[in-house]
Amino acid sequence: MLIHEVCRACHLTRKAVEYYVEQGLIQPEVMDNGYRCFSQSDVSALKRIAVLRGLGFSVPEIRTVLKKDSLSAIHDVLHKRELEIDGLQARQALLRQLADSGDWARAQIQLEALQKKQSILTRILDKFPGSYGQFVCVHFAPYLGEPIVTREQQDAFETIIDFLDGLSVVLPTDLQAYLDESIGWAVKMQDVTSAALAAAIENPEQYIQDNRELLERFRAVMDSEAYKATPAYRLKAHLQQFQRESGYTDVFIPAMLRLSPSYRAYYEALQAANEVFIRQFPDQSPRH
Repeated sequence: MLIHEVCRACHLTRKAVEYYVEQGLIQPEVMDNGYRCFSQSDVSALKRIAVLRGLGFSVPEIRTVLKKDSLSAIHDVLHKRELEIDGLQARQALLRQLADSGDWARAQIQLEALQKKQSILTRILDKFPGSYGQFVCVHFAPYLGEPIVTREQQDAFETIIDFLDGLSVVLPTDLQAYLDESIGWAVKMQDVTSAALAAAIENPEQYIQDNRELLERFRAVMDSEAYKATPAYRLKAHLQQFQRESGYTDVFIPAMLRLSPSYRAYYEALQAANEVFIRQFPDQSPRH
């Protein structure tokens, strides 16, 4: 197809198509007469580009989606957009509060806390792969809105930023593919997993009593050779090794404890629940 035919098929202007060619998003064949010949795959890509641009994707984000050819790349952008929207809504609430109260000092403190929260969460989404990053982000977000008022908290924040800036999480190709393929299921399970963990922490004895049969079946599956042969088991083992060797356990978590009093309270409750689960189910306990 020639460019005027492509424009009609994709509902794009000539200028837009030429721009996407210039950006390397598509690479049509150049014929001997100098005209560009667009293949059917070029047309399919342009239709996707049109949708993504309409949804506000940047050119680099579109390039990533086309390169990965995976819904996981769209999920990554989706969660970044959701984080941006949360930040805008929080700023809107602060603006309304400032307009009503005229309290500039309070607004400054809360704005700085919000900016630091966004800095940490944005880095988590950038550094941790796929649904794992989304889970880490959702897990820590509730504990990152507190004002930083002490030197210890500021030092902890800087430690976290330095840790995340220097982080590189590289999964084996097959495990990255597995993570990408399971992202839809993993995202749907986040709320269920978070609710179960909250219930287990709040009253571990009652949770065990109410769910003993389910927990026993879960333990049997986790201990089975069939499970140990799955990509899920290998992914879990790889991420646990990453946590031990990257500084996640020895640097990031201690810094979070210094940064956020609410996270410290949660962590201490988690450790107490861990002790109960360890007594009842050795090697099967909630983890931070």
